Amino acid sequence: MRTEMDFMRMDEHQRICWLKANRILIFVIGVVWLGIIGWELLQNRVPVFMIVMVPVLALTRLVLYKFYVRRA
Repeated sequence: MRTEMDFMRMDEHQRICWLKANRILIFVIGVVWLGIIGWELLQNRVPVFMIVMVPVLALTRLVLYKFYVRRA
């Protein structure tokens, strides 16, 4: 399967940097997501969808990881 790294013709060093940047981006998105949940709770609104999606997204990532590990 070709990735965006293949399309951009990255060498090995560039690929590692790209993956590190993606890892940090996912972390930042998670912090923002939790911040939004906290903000909504402070406003006396319960963001049920956002709270439910936290474990759903974590489970999706785990399932995809297990799928790709088996495939390799």
